[in-house]
Amino acid sequence: MGEWKLRILHISDLHERGPHEGESFRRRRVLGSEWERNLEALLKDGPIDLVCFTGDVANWGKPEEYGPATEFIDALLGKLALPRERLFLVPGNHDIDRSQGKTAWSKLRGKKGLLFQVEPLQLSRWMAGGKPPLGLEKVKREVLLSRQGAYRDWVATTLGRKELVPSEKAPHPLLGYRQTLRLPGHPFDIHVVGLDSAWLAGDDNDSGKLLLTTDQVGRLTTDKGEPLSGFRLALIHHPLADLADRGDCQRMLAASVDLLLRGHLHEEEVETWEDPDRTSRQLAAGCLYEGHHADQWPNACHVIEARLDEAGRPIRYELRFRSWSKRGHWHDDNSLYKGTENGRLTWWLGPRPIPPVSMPTGSFVGRTRELEELKAALLPAERRPVLICAVHGMPGVGKSYLAEHFAELHRENFPGGCARLVLNPSTLPSVEALLGELGEQLGLPAGGKVAERCRERLLRPLSLLLVENIDSREAAGVAGRLVAALPGCPVLVTGRFQGFGNEGGWTRIEVETFDEKTALHLLEQEFRPPADERERKAYGRLVSALGRLPLALHLAVGYLRAGHSVESFLSKLRESHFELEPVSPVDPLLMKDRARAIIRRTFELSMELLRRQLGKSDKAERLLAGLAALGEAPLSGFGRGLGAAIAGLSETEFGDLVSSASLLSLLSRVPRAERTDDAWRVHPLLAELLRESPESAAGLARMTEWFIEKLQKKPEQTQGERWKEIHRESSALVDWLPRVTEENRVRVERAGSWFAILNGPFRLWMDYCERALSTSVAPEERSNLLWTLANVARRSGALDRALSAAQEMRTLAQGLRAERESALAAGVCADILQARGELDEALRIRREEELPVYERLGEVRELLVCRTNLALLYLRRSQPRDREMAASLLRMAQTAAESLRLPEADQIVAIQRQWDLEGGSSDGTLD
Repeated sequence: MGEWKLRILHISDLHERGPHEGESFRRRRVLGSEWERNLEALLKDGPIDLVCFTGDVANWGKPEEYGPATEFIDALLGKLALPRERLFLVPGNHDIDRSQGKTAWSKLRGKKGLLFQVEPLQLSRWMAGGKPPLGLEKVKREVLLSRQGAYRDWVATTLGRKELVPSEKAPHPLLGYRQTLRLPGHPFDIHVVGLDSAWLAGDDNDSGKLLLTTDQVGRLTTDKGEPLSGFRLALIHHPLADLADRGDCQRMLAASVDLLLRGHLHEEEVETWEDPDRTSRQLAAGCLYEGHHADQWPNACHVIEARLDEAGRPIRYELRFRSWSKRGHWHDDNSLYKGTENGRLTWWLGPRPIPPVSMPTGSFVGRTRELEELKAALLPAERRPVLICAVHGMPGVGKSYLAEHFAELHRENFPGGCARLVLNPSTLPSVEALLGELGEQLGLPAGGKVAERCRERLLRPLSLLLVENIDSREAAGVAGRLVAALPGCPVLVTGRFQGFGNEGGWTRIEVETFDEKTALHLLEQEFRPPADERERKAYGRLVSALGRLPLALHLAVGYLRAGHSVESFLSKLRESHFELEPVSPVDPLLMKDRARAIIRRTFELSMELLRRQLGKSDKAERLLAGLAALGEAPLSGFGRGLGAAIAGLSETEFGDLVSSASLLSLLSRVPRAERTDDAWRVHPLLAELLRESPESAAGLARMTEWFIEKLQKKPEQTQGERWKEIHRESSALVDWLPRVTEENRVRVERAGSWFAILNGPFRLWMDYCERALSTSVAPEERSNLLWTLANVARRSGALDRALSAAQEMRTLAQGLRAERESALAAGVCADILQARGELDEALRIRREEELPVYERLGEVRELLVCRTNLALLYLRRSQPRDREMAASLLRMAQTAAESLRLPEADQIVAIQRQWDLEGGSSDGTLD
């Protein structure tokens, strides 16, 4: 399947003043020769296909302002070698001439305006050419729209783009436009929809009082209600949060537009909006020239390289951000998002590709029958109603290796990649926690309906799920429930437990030991071909002695590579009283578990050799004890820092250990395709054998201390690096957290509460808190656990559980007369009610239960956060005087934040800007 590129230069907010420009030198400094150099830098990535300008061409909507704007546009298009037909624009609030149509505008937006007294549907139909609503009979639409007269005349006459101005024959006669074009070599149409959000703008308090109208959206973004084929690009000036009809318009746009470009806030932003049924992707451009701060503002633009499939459906967007430095040049901007490098960021559209399954070290031989059975069970995946395959067999037979090899061989059949869940049989996570881990691997945002969203992602694009280590009845039960939550998804489950896979529709594949020929082939591949006939016979005795088990042969090769002969290895087996062949079919060794016994003896020989190589010293004893402790290490793997901590070694000593143990195949390196840092893992069966050593138990305790030290929020100077280490060990966190012992659960919660709330995995931390709460803990400790549970449950989308936990915490705190904790719990309750749309009750809680407590206690930061969240509630409720209340609360919060130099000051300013109180961009609650 090929990809097609569409490169778009997105610019906004020029604020051209024409003859009223008082500081021409500043504008020239930003948009003169340095701007040309900026365009040259962008063109080095390839030609631009479209230029999209999302409003505020002028500053006051006056005719004389558009002359210099024409010069700027023509120079821009000339530099890009594009005709005017590749330019698309929409008006902004600064393209409105407020001196025109005042009476008509006042009828809707004045102090006695009817905007919120008339049903939005009536206004929408009226602006589409229908009858005026009651009370607006005398308002002429053409007079109302005359305030855009200079802009529309400039577009239609000066630029010659009449098609970008509404007309009677257009889908919408009065607002917006839709243009369809096809680029050379592209097999699909590109639809550019210009949406007019500015027609009702007119003062400095526009936010929440603008209308897009459902008729404008529906008529322009669909073909009489049917979806447009190809790529659907829409332009708008204002953020949707500024619209009085934002709810309906947001949902309609999410269903019918692939990418929405906007301006207005003077800040770059990549935004995804989602509800259970649809997703909207929006990209805001910064301003070309900020009118007040001029050349001291980080003016900005960006290029979007849309990667599209043969139907025009977007696969991803490659973004390049450019910003103006007040030192006098444009530059690549890495400051917006963590993953940005050289100003470039890849925006994956939901299904971020899963890293490829990396092949384990060693050689893959044989298994032709098993591979064919897997192929028959899982391919072609699109046409099979049941796609679950259970691969089981005795220990060390190579089940996981087989599954990973199959995934590698058939990666083209699973374009979405291969996800992998490794269960730790000693402490099994819940199905919900596994789904949460799977969602993180798949790059899904936190939220509710995790199983549904994981299933949808696994199916589109089709992906394979590997579930490993089903080694017990309990593990089989978890795997069965996990698979039942993902109906129709291709799943390959491996394990030793013989009873799984009997469910209806599952394909069962038994993996047996190698035959002699294949076992000899593996030995030759991993070690070397025999030197002579005598050695060939010795090879035959060796593979027979090791039961033709791949894992045992792999361990033996590590022994042989250390310089020992096959005969010496066999001699060591005899010395350990290990019979090479059972004396009879009922030999206890054969009956008990010959495969495990073979691997145990081979493992013991490898350990004995390691002891001899390390010698007798205090350091050698530490290294051997450290290796035993790695039996408690996460089966998914561990990096150098975590591994050294578990082993109780310095990182230098740990390096010595892994060097020696890896040569003997006791440890294996995690491939770079899976982890880019140095990381290792222990085979699950070898981990079981290591855990038999008395030194092993210390490993889990050390791992707990490592995580506690890294999880803590303070000291803040090192928090970033410590949390980065945890992110590198995210799979280890999933393995460790369910294994935390009861006596450490409260310590871990106190250390990790903020990390859990901010980073997750939320379902895993929910399970953790529930386990801790099921035991006997002191009231204060229970309050802390409930706080963390309420917040992680809220982040995971489990709002009912979040609310009940917050309510229990509030009741507990009131009984303890802990005012601050009671107020914190009340705030969480308000957050949840706000998310549910129960604004009045959320307002009551913040006003009566939260705000007075912080005022009385003098909790400055909590007080300013509470005032900010209360202001946001007022703004969203939008009843009379709510706006004034919100403005007052934000002023108080801003003053407090600035006086203490808190980072929340910038967030508050952004909120004020978004709602046109004093300028910015934020629509969430402060934490």
